[in-house]
Amino acid sequence: MASFFDPQIGIVGAGDIGSGLAQTCVASGLQVLLIDDSEEALASAEERVLKGLHRAEQPESFSLLRKATRLNRVEECDLVVSCATEDPAHTQDLLRRIDARLDRGKLLAVQTTAMPVRVVGRAVENPDRLVGLHFFHPAHHMKLVEVVHYEHAEEKAVESALDFAVRIGKTAVRCKDSPGFIVNRLARPFIHTALRFIAEGRGTPASIDGALRSLGGFPAGPIEMVDFFGLEEDYGVAETVYQLLERPERLRPSALVYAMIGRSVLGRRHGSGFYLYGSSPNGSGNPLLRQLVGAYDSHPVKTVEILDTVLEAVFLEAHRLVDEGVAGPEDIDCAAKLGLLWPKGPFEWEKERRR
Repeated sequence: MASFFDPQIGIVGAGDIGSGLAQTCVASGLQVLLIDDSEEALASAEERVLKGLHRAEQPESFSLLRKATRLNRVEECDLVVSCATEDPAHTQDLLRRIDARLDRGKLLAVQTTAMPVRVVGRAVENPDRLVGLHFFHPAHHMKLVEVVHYEHAEEKAVESALDFAVRIGKTAVRCKDSPGFIVNRLARPFIHTALRFIAEGRGTPASIDGALRSLGGFPAGPIEMVDFFGLEEDYGVAETVYQLLERPERLRPSALVYAMIGRSVLGRRHGSGFYLYGSSPNGSGNPLLRQLVGAYDSHPVKTVEILDTVLEAVFLEAHRLVDEGVAGPEDIDCAAKLGLLWPKGPFEWEKERRR
């Protein structure tokens, strides 16, 4: 397996994650080959990387970035990260094609948000060198990387991926190849509990987010998170985790979110989600909720009950992660603080509250 003191990194896919990872790598002194079949996508990615490097006062690092439109150029690389898509069929085909072109001693990684590597890795001829990496958006800013141990990967492949994460200044947590990994498993009870409060008429987005910010110290409430990342995107992650964990009721995707998507209410980037954006006053709730929830905010709960209920659900999910062998308490706490930006990890928080 390649040594990661001075590797050449291949990044396939010039979208937001691919360009953010490219910026991180060149800023760390690594040569990067950014590959995409779209010249337009590559040009946009180059512009984003250069702007980011100027903001970081490292414009000279841009000289380490090269681009290509032909996939066979991965032959030049020591580590190739597939960031092109999270569509399972497309990712399977792309990994198969990269694997066929990459020398046997090189490392292959796939960027995945919630989809287990086993779903997309079955077509790879050399699964012993395949690992999952979950970089968080924006990849050049967020410090956490989940390094996913695919069941067929050799230990030295996982160790090389961990070395790479450290080399580019990230904090890596290692986890089992399981739907949602650590961060998106913890995010489910945080978000779903809040959504149930709204759907049951027990609060508004502002009252729930406000309670968790003021009493819990969260930098953003769960409903704000859904709006920020996008309703379709969050629902897609929820559906993946729910289906691949054999449909546990506690993780059932929100019918309210599904109904809002059906009304083309998609989140902050699109002008409206649970809140209204643009010219609306900050924190304005979406009046559509009164149409979709018959007893909307008819029996609101106290702020302390909101915090207690959300935290209890998070604590239970954290213990499930340990019991399933996904990760240990220390890595789970680290992932919560760096991936979700929570003020405390669930085990730290639980221990403090149980005293």
